[in-house]
Amino acid sequence: MRAPTRSPDDSLQRRLETRLLWRMAVLFLLSGALSYGITRYYVHEVFDRWLYDSANSLAQAVRQIGPRAGLDLPRSAEAMFQWDDEDQTVYRVVGSRSGYIAGVSEAPREPEAPEVFRNARLFDADLGGHAMRWAIVDVPLASAGEQVSVMVGETTRKRRHLAGEILLAVWIPQLVLLLLAGWVLHRVIFFQTRNILSLGNALRDMSHRSLQPVPENGLPAELRPLIEALNAVIGRLELAGQAQRAFIANAAHQLRTPLTALKLQAEQALRSESLPVMRISVVELQQSAQRAVRLANQLLLLSRAEPEAQSDASRDRVDLRVLAFEASREWVFRALSAGLDFGFDDASDHAWVMVDAALVREAVNNLLDNALKYCVSGARVNVSVSVGAGHAFIAVDDSGPGIEPADRERITQRFQRGNSVEAEGSGLGLAIVREIAKAHAGRLVVQSSALGGARFELHFPTHSLHGFSSAR
Repeated sequence: MRAPTRSPDDSLQRRLETRLLWRMAVLFLLSGALSYGITRYYVHEVFDRWLYDSANSLAQAVRQIGPRAGLDLPRSAEAMFQWDDEDQTVYRVVGSRSGYIAGVSEAPREPEAPEVFRNARLFDADLGGHAMRWAIVDVPLASAGEQVSVMVGETTRKRRHLAGEILLAVWIPQLVLLLLAGWVLHRVIFFQTRNILSLGNALRDMSHRSLQPVPENGLPAELRPLIEALNAVIGRLELAGQAQRAFIANAAHQLRTPLTALKLQAEQALRSESLPVMRISVVELQQSAQRAVRLANQLLLLSRAEPEAQSDASRDRVDLRVLAFEASREWVFRALSAGLDFGFDDASDHAWVMVDAALVREAVNNLLDNALKYCVSGARVNVSVSVGAGHAFIAVDDSGPGIEPADRERITQRFQRGNSVEAEGSGLGLAIVREIAKAHAGRLVVQSSALGGARFELHFPTHSLHGFSSAR
């Protein structure tokens, strides 16, 4: 199957770099805007102080000259006051009684709410098409009986140029740092994502024949939960693979014998020269085929009963008493035909559990088949359901030959049978029951029965339910 193509935007490295770099760029712009505002503030503060000083210096030259107020300012001092190689500086002196005294003939009107700095009032206004900054200082002239207003203004070119130079001095190092940080970020992300790529390569090179845990060396702590989950999945896959290989090997080994028998009996039937002899061979062939079919069905049931094949979707809330009673009812005719005393305990509890009803029914069938197979005529077989602390169980008791304590664990293994067994069987019945119990977090218990034979208890947990009821 062809792998889907991936666009460059799917790269984790590209995503991290893009998201971090544009955030750094936004921070750079915000820092630049903040620097611009601070620069403008302090540049204006410096030039406003100079403008304030100029207005107060000019106010010192206001005198009473004759009957009216005047400005005692030599031409050389006026030239020095107005000289500037970049900005244009103007002034205007007006008296409350004398009117225009000196300076430019026209000046902007003072706004209603100017900025106040000490004894001066500051504001921005245009004059002659140029943006200018103004300062006004009032000088009370008691000898002349009036108040003189001194207004000084200058253009703002030097302010703007100085602010621009300061911003460049600040922004250029910040831009260099931004580029350097971006390069460092790229290298760090590259080396970190390289570990993730190595993880992907390790997983891609892994096959079902060689499942190995993924090494955690060199990977960040944030990836450890992912690695642990992957290793847990790999471990389960390895166990499932081992179980599958063992199942296939056992199945091949067990099926070889009945298939060989079928082949030999078919050849014997073909070599038969009389119809009665051929009929006997065909009957034996039919019996061998039935044994092979039962063995195949048991093998399939065993594969279904393994925990790795289980799914919660197949489980329902089931009453074990009802399930065990319905399964037992199907064995009544066979038990009576064999001359057995077969019964179901009416005092059994109603026990509700979450199970796969079909599998549990097969487990009960295997236990009953095992009991009926090894009990002789006149023996007793009894089925009951009981509830304990946190668990419920189905019990099958018989009065047969029983099982030696040394064999009780071994006979629940696959393809294992008791040492004194004479009845036919594949050695899978009890192994299937044990796997079904294990798949439901339960267990199979083999012990002696009060009836004198063997007792098999199939336990299931009841703690997974919100509650269960039991009634006698």
